[in-house]
Amino acid sequence: MTTLIMAADTIGLTGLASWFKKIKAKLAHRAKRQATIKQLNQLTDYELRDIGIHRGQIWSIANGDDTIERIRRDCNENLRGWV
Repeated sequence: MTTLIMAADTIGLTGLASWFKKIKAKLAHRAKRQATIKQLNQLTDYELRDIGIHRGQIWSIANGDDTIERIRRDCNENLRGWV
């Protein structure tokens, strides 16, 4: 893939090169998201609860929709440390 991008840049096809760079970035992002989902799914419910998330939030967290700070902010302050 890198050789193809360099060749496209060299012969003046910058549009094609940027298209390949975008694809490469999307594939890298997808691989990172899938690795995050896989790692979080391997945790037990107890371990997930210990870090403050539940199984239903795994997909959202992997896609960047939820952040740990927002999840902790939204949890019940009275239960913090007990659950």
